[in-house]
Amino acid sequence: YKGKLIPNQDLISLVNKSYKSMSISGGIRFLPIYGESGVGKSCATRELGTHMPDVSTFTLDRSEIESSEKLLARIKSERNATDKKVLIAIVDQYEENVQGKENIPSQFVEHLSLLDRKDLSGELVVFIWLTTNKEFQSQLIKSTSRNERLLAHPSFEIAGPPKSEWPKIVEETFSFHNSETPLA
Repeated sequence: YKGKLIPNQDLISLVNKSYKSMSISGGIRFLPIYGESGVGKSCATRELGTHMPDVSTFTLDRSEIESSEKLLARIKSERNATDKKVLIAIVDQYEENVQGKENIPSQFVEHLSLLDRKDLSGELVVFIWLTTNKEFQSQLIKSTSRNERLLAHPSFEIAGPPKSEWPKIVEETFSFHNSETPLA
């Protein structure tokens, strides 16, 4: 659903906090986000640029996740394409389709640690990894133990909207996808 999304205030607040922290102490940030399938992790994260004027979001592909050289090239490309202050690089449930996923957390965080110390030390970049697996989120968090400054939050979770809001969401979604025709 790419309609009119309600901003996720907790996520926006955390990105603002990360921005301030990066501005003061430098470095990049890493935020593993857990949420059940369908709760809106992807939409909330991709929509950060809509709700935050100084933010530009983009999704990383497999090659950029697996190669620090390709990751750096993508970050530089995104930086050159925008004048926005903060870049949000999104990894959207990549681990669910990959063999050897037990090695992914340490490898990716090690890439980030190296980039943080060298090529991206002056950049304002938040890397957000979305997952539906709580154990995998824990592995990602544990992988930051050697460079804890990277970790934006130790256990961030996105939950779906309360059931009381579902009728309104269904009506808005129906209307959006049916030329603003209200649900009968």
